[in-house]
Amino acid sequence: MHLKYVSILYCCVFFSSILIAQKKYTAKDSSGIINTIEQIQQFTKHSKYDSANYYANQVLSLSKNTGFKTGEAYAYDCLAEVQLLNGNMNAVKKYDSLITPLAVQLKDTALLVSYNNHTGVYNMENGRYKEAEQNFLSAINLGKEKLQSNKAAEVNSNLGSLYLATGNKDKAVELFFKALRIYEKNNNDAGEGETYSNISSVFYLMGKIDEAIAYQKESIELREKNHDMQGLAITNVNIGQLYILKADYPHAIQHLKQSVSYAEQINNPKLKASAYSGMSAYYSRTKDFAAALSWQKKAILLFEETNNVQLLSRLYVAAGNLANATNDSATAIAYYHKALALAINLHNKENIKNAYEKLSSFYSSHADYENAYKNYVSYTEYRDSISNLSTLSTIEEIKTKYETEKKDNEISKLNIEQRIRQLEIEKQKAIISGNLLEAKQKENEITLLSQQKQLQDAVINKQNEEIEKQVLLAKNNAQELRLAEQERLLRNKQIDAQKQFRNFLIAGIAILLLLAAILFNRFQLKKKLEQQKLLLQMRNDISKNLHDDIGASLSNINILNELTKRNVSNPDKANSYLSKAGEDIQRISESLSDIVWNINPQYDDLDKLFVRMKRYAADMLEGKNIDATLSFPGESENITMPMDQRRDFYLIFKEAVNNLAKYSMASNATVNVGYNQNMIELLVQDNGKGFDIDKVRLGNGVLNMKQRAEKWNGQLSIDSEAGKGTKIMMSMNVAS
Repeated sequence: MHLKYVSILYCCVFFSSILIAQKKYTAKDSSGIINTIEQIQQFTKHSKYDSANYYANQVLSLSKNTGFKTGEAYAYDCLAEVQLLNGNMNAVKKYDSLITPLAVQLKDTALLVSYNNHTGVYNMENGRYKEAEQNFLSAINLGKEKLQSNKAAEVNSNLGSLYLATGNKDKAVELFFKALRIYEKNNNDAGEGETYSNISSVFYLMGKIDEAIAYQKESIELREKNHDMQGLAITNVNIGQLYILKADYPHAIQHLKQSVSYAEQINNPKLKASAYSGMSAYYSRTKDFAAALSWQKKAILLFEETNNVQLLSRLYVAAGNLANATNDSATAIAYYHKALALAINLHNKENIKNAYEKLSSFYSSHADYENAYKNYVSYTEYRDSISNLSTLSTIEEIKTKYETEKKDNEISKLNIEQRIRQLEIEKQKAIISGNLLEAKQKENEITLLSQQKQLQDAVINKQNEEIEKQVLLAKNNAQELRLAEQERLLRNKQIDAQKQFRNFLIAGIAILLLLAAILFNRFQLKKKLEQQKLLLQMRNDISKNLHDDIGASLSNINILNELTKRNVSNPDKANSYLSKAGEDIQRISESLSDIVWNINPQYDDLDKLFVRMKRYAADMLEGKNIDATLSFPGESENITMPMDQRRDFYLIFKEAVNNLAKYSMASNATVNVGYNQNMIELLVQDNGKGFDIDKVRLGNGVLNMKQRAEKWNGQLSIDSEAGKGTKIMMSMNVAS
């Protein structure tokens, strides 16, 4: 009989034989309960949730009946785990609340780690990110003595998912690779499969689709090997959506159908909803909007049943888009407002921004330009408040560090073998040293015997003293001959040892030269990769600026143009809209000029930067009738600055001068740029109205100035007082 069925039969016989009311558990009871808990964990691992639930409740009933607190606590833990996998977060919270007092009473660290892990997932799913982070960190601290356990890897992976959800991709990918190392060390294929899928999500968010697909394929291979149906449902829906992004629809539908099949086989509501949502994405991209909306509604219904608010806030937006595509405006606007309300409740800025953007587009397409403009303004406010915490170069660096770690281990093995050979040489030297000591000992013994012989001969036969002297001389001569022979043999051994040492030294030098050549090649490769990363970062920055700033501004100009047409009868209002559109056009022109100027290598010399800055300040301040004193370093300074730092320095200067011109109402101003011992300094001062720093809320422009200065370890200060003007000072080291 198959071992699994033997275990199930044992559980049935065990429970049927001892469910009679008892007052105290026995050793046999506790052993049977522990064995059954292990079987429950196997059911859970293979997605047999009904069986896991059934036996967990049996363990719970028996443990309560016999007063076995440990069994009761672990039964609750098993039930919470099953509900977590099914996405029923309210049930997870209920069981965790029952685990806590038992875990504290039993002083069971493993249960407390599990409780904090469950609670962290619950809080993360409900948008309480700070609480979730604290739960995961508590779990890690509690389990410090088992930092290389599978549970530690699971907690690190969950914490990585939290950072990914909050936009901190650097920390996320670092924790994912940390979990992957632990799973690899423990030969945990299931954990490796899950972690590969998580890492894929990071590269997807960074726009590295091919790399994301490669990680998903590795995840599928491991999960198929372990018959992990739940993991296969997740991975197939993920890779299906990646293929959709590549417009590879045959592969996309193949994987998405497999995901639906796996999810429905194990009847997991959370997984079914994810699979249905993936099918909706496929039909949306293939322009079958009615089918897409049908699948999306099925997914939303399941997510509403399990109260998965994080996914709902995004699915409502997707459903609104599909309803709009099918000309069902009422349903579309209802879904958009549901998404916005839920995102605001969760304090999820990314989703709030997305909802406002979709609402603005919806109203614009339906010629409701008033609401389109209002939602666009809200969208830009949230867009500007979100900072991108991660860079592709940092994530690539973490990935490269992980993939070169195994090569470093191989080099370490070579060093160990070299050390072993060195120890063998030292052993041979020790043997040679041992022979010298033995020879010396024999020499001492012979000398003592000779002296003793001389004394005895002198006592016994003084008359034969002369003869004995001759005998002693003969013996001494023989001894000298023996010592000379021993010295000759020893000298030959030393010569052989020196030859051996020379050969090993030559071999060692050859190995070092080989290692040096390998390291030099790696250094050249690293420099080449760094250059490619810099080029890629430049392209990403240009793309982001064009999309976020110029693209959004063009959309706003279009809206303002339509509003102007509608208010021709109201000249004041129409002129207001035209003025705002003109400001946007001017800003687009300046932005394009700044982008072209920034990437041109001929402007690395700061003389040209200072000319541009002087012209900008003069134009801005003269336009506001402000008398200005402008001071910049002379051409003899010959200062150069890297492209990124030059851009940030210019944008700080530009923001400071722009704020002075727009808000100060000053009559006189001073703009001074100085350079001293590799330190560049900026002063922008006016005699305008000033403001109370403690009472005025600083806008995004000032915050961006401070962030740009801090990025280069610079210092920026703002000194202002109502009625006494404003002084902005900034200093930073010029990067080499």
